Amino acid sequence: MLYRGRTVAVVGSGEEAVRDGDFLKSIGCSVLRFAENGRYEISGGEKAEKLIFRGEEYPVDCVFIIKDTVSVTKLVPGLEYGDGGIVTDRRMATAVPGVFAAGDCTGKPFQLPKAAGEGNIAALSACEYIDSRKKQ
Repeated sequence: MLYRGRTVAVVGSGEEAVRDGDFLKSIGCSVLRFAENGRYEISGGEKAEKLIFRGEEYPVDCVFIIKDTVSVTKLVPGLEYGDGGIVTDRRMATAVPGVFAAGDCTGKPFQLPKAAGEGNIAALSACEYIDSRKKQ
């Protein structure tokens, strides 16, 4: 909503870039899409003011750079996926021994405090797992 009524650039070629561009358009942004590979330059002071691509300047209020991501279902073979995220137990352990997950990849709610708490649990659980392997 911060950029409603403003011109934004979306740089990226994957499905996520298309979806994000469509979303920004739906909330009232004027969207410039750049899906080509190449060198981009962002110019401005404290904020983006223009995007320069192939010698042409495009006035913008913001630039979103969308990188392709790896689906969590393909991230590690054997991960169980359900209810919008990677399935974990209370220790944040997944179905793959020694692999722990936390935060947005485990599903809703997508909130920083949840991610931080789960990250802490996952880190401690991973340490316990490593320590137990050392004793074997």
